[in-house]
Amino acid sequence: MQKPEALVNSGTLGLATCGQIAVDQDAMIVDADSQVLEWLNCDRDEVVGHPLGAVLTLRMPFSGSGGQRPTDATLHGVSGVVRPVVVGSLGKIDSGVERIAVYDVSTRSAFNLGFRGAEAKTERGRHRLQILLNAAVGFGNVRSELDAAELLVDVAQRAFAASAVSVHISGPDGVFQAAGTNPLAAHWPEGLRPTGTITMLGGEVLIVRSPDEADSYVPGMSEVFHAGGVHAAIASPMHSHGDAVGSMVCFFDHPREFDEEAVPLADALSNQAAQAIARIRLEDTLRRAAMHDEVTGLPNRRLIEEDVTRTLFHAESALTVIFIDLDGFKAVNDLLGHAAGDALLRETGQRLRDVTRQSDVVGRFGGDEFIAVAAVESAGDAVALAERIRAAIAEPYDGLPSELAITASIGVVTVGNDGAAVMDQLIRAADHAMYEAKMAGGDRVSVAQTELASVPSGSALPA
Repeated sequence: MQKPEALVNSGTLGLATCGQIAVDQDAMIVDADSQVLEWLNCDRDEVVGHPLGAVLTLRMPFSGSGGQRPTDATLHGVSGVVRPVVVGSLGKIDSGVERIAVYDVSTRSAFNLGFRGAEAKTERGRHRLQILLNAAVGFGNVRSELDAAELLVDVAQRAFAASAVSVHISGPDGVFQAAGTNPLAAHWPEGLRPTGTITMLGGEVLIVRSPDEADSYVPGMSEVFHAGGVHAAIASPMHSHGDAVGSMVCFFDHPREFDEEAVPLADALSNQAAQAIARIRLEDTLRRAAMHDEVTGLPNRRLIEEDVTRTLFHAESALTVIFIDLDGFKAVNDLLGHAAGDALLRETGQRLRDVTRQSDVVGRFGGDEFIAVAAVESAGDAVALAERIRAAIAEPYDGLPSELAITASIGVVTVGNDGAAVMDQLIRAADHAMYEAKMAGGDRVSVAQTELASVPSGSALPA
């Protein structure tokens, strides 16, 4: 079958490759050229004698009139080949046989699909950029690590359409879940490092496309994924200036594909959160440094009150405030100078740390006065603690003459720890009890009177 010159030229120009099919008046195929047979991936005898509809599906009925406009169609062979085409009549020849031109438009269709795909990708990029911009504003305004973690959960859940998101932060006691939901938590193997630890320490975004793939990171993890109903996950470390801050994990309860933008997006969101947490920690460090005594390194009164409010008032026990005043300190300053006095204060601060627990709050109130605040089980425990402090301070000090003995007058107040007590009032009560101990000769513990105290008021316990 000869191709019309116009058709050959169109193929030569690369506009569209053309083939021909000849059909009789009953729309039965009587011939097909080599181009059509190549497209169909079959031999001539597999096409000739078959209805046109066996290899060509028309979008509109084909009337066979020579002047018919071209129409979209699909060429399909017995091997399963499918190719978008445009067909048009070239007119009839002898014996009523009609020639049909078949133009390959698969390149054009691929271009259209690619163009639509590019548009969709651009729109996704625009959407993700907006998410990052909004998140940057949000992370710039957070004032606590937990707020930053909550914001990261919210942003990541929207950015990835995740079924669940958990954020894990590194703290003094290790990695802990700070926000979100972790569907693997209930099935986590005993003894395995907390969720997110591997991601945090590895420093790279991890993608798990199936439960079986999870085994490549941690053997046996596929069982945990199945038990938690997790099909896929993406985990991103949170690092700031080389320091490991934590990690974020997005979980999906359905199969999930990840495009090339998934890793950069997860990395960007985690970095924003990490920078916010690092800023919060730096601000807290600077603020706390400004609220420490320069001589002893102990918290000052303002920080004591803050620490007590944040920690001890949440304990399910009694609260005791112990006010300590050094006996004989003025003589050390007068006879040996302020350098010796400062050394004595530093040593006193260290002795207070040695006889109190890490959870207790110890600070310098001013001058030669110190405060200890502790959660205790009873008023008797508070007095016992005060006695340990008194005995520790009374121990000899290196470099001090024996005639410059240092002791302590101590006032104690103990109340039920229901959060209702006001630190100012407790400090005043303990200070008043300390004054009573001082007036009674010093080197003793005096217990203050309060409505909630469970020990006799004004009782002085001599050394």
